Amino acid sequence: MELRTVRRFSALPPMVALVLVLLSGCTSQAALDASAGLPESDKQAARELYAGQPSVVHATEYPVASAAEGIARGDDAWRQGKLDLAVYLYVQSLAYDATAPGPFLKIGAIHERLGNRPLAERAFELALERDPGNAGACERLGLLYLGSQRAEQARALFERATRIDPDRWQSHNGLGIAADRRGDFAAAIAHYDKALVLAPGTAAVVNNRGYSRMLAGDLAGADADFRLAIALGAQAGTWVNLGKVEAKQGHYAEALECLLKETGLAQAHNMIGEVAMDAGDLAAAQKYFTLAISSSPRYFEAAEENLGLVNERLARPGALHTRIARTDASVYGTQARQAVIGVVKRGLPVSVLKTQDSRSLVSFRVGDGTQLTGWVASASLEDAVPLL
Repeated sequence: MELRTVRRFSALPPMVALVLVLLSGCTSQAALDASAGLPESDKQAARELYAGQPSVVHATEYPVASAAEGIARGDDAWRQGKLDLAVYLYVQSLAYDATAPGPFLKIGAIHERLGNRPLAERAFELALERDPGNAGACERLGLLYLGSQRAEQARALFERATRIDPDRWQSHNGLGIAADRRGDFAAAIAHYDKALVLAPGTAAVVNNRGYSRMLAGDLAGADADFRLAIALGAQAGTWVNLGKVEAKQGHYAEALECLLKETGLAQAHNMIGEVAMDAGDLAAAQKYFTLAISSSPRYFEAAEENLGLVNERLARPGALHTRIARTDASVYGTQARQAVIGVVKRGLPVSVLKTQDSRSLVSFRVGDGTQLTGWVASASLEDAVPLL
């Protein structure tokens, strides 16, 4: 068993003692005296960015005496895979100098790797406060914002990154995703094309372009892109995308073959049924929802509800009608009705599938073109006013 010399907290240099006090959330007169030369923003930066083991776990064994030492030892801990310790050491360095972007970039990269998205975002934000012209930090923060559904903020960062460095393919890819989310598919495809000029053969970008083409209704182009992405080694989900495109073209057998590469049989049948229902091919939808139910090892609520919708529409031709949202209306999921899955904006049309009590089951499209089905309050809808 390795023996370590445990140092008393009081023996630490004053500035080290300060950051340890800050990180542990405690204050003392000694710490306040030691912090006289530090701006409040720097102290706050130290408090915000550490989320690992209690600081005293590291403090008794790994004190540092300067910003340079904290960064150097943090780098060494990172190389050894000791990520929590690396962040701790980088944060210690901030007590001596929090003016440079470097430690914040390192902290952000580690938090991103650990899945600590809010802390990663904050670290990159602090890095950009110190170096607004850092294209890499703009790009990394933009990608994190995309994952946090902050597409417009991400778009601004990607645009800044490409102004600073026009050859950043990931920023162009991010701009494509942001354009897809606001429904501007032509702009999205242009950005994906630019990304592929800069990084030829990047499977993820080819897949993204295929998805944009699918949303834009270019099924042949989407089909070609998804197949190319698969050949290039695309990530999971591309076979599902290809399966949906095949189903949209009415190639149900081919769609099933594709979907089974990544899903179970019941889920594949249900997906094909949903595409067929959306296309108005109710007979095919009925067939595949029935197959989904029969092939599922347990109760398949989504397929049961989908089959009920199809049966109702088959029994009552013309029952589907369009209404208008009279106000912004929350839409609740069909499987977990307490969960909000989206919002229908005032003035937008929805297709009413059925009405039950005071609620209506509606089908509508969101900004990125995705078709959603869920429940809204019937009182939030009104009949469309015919044009005169």
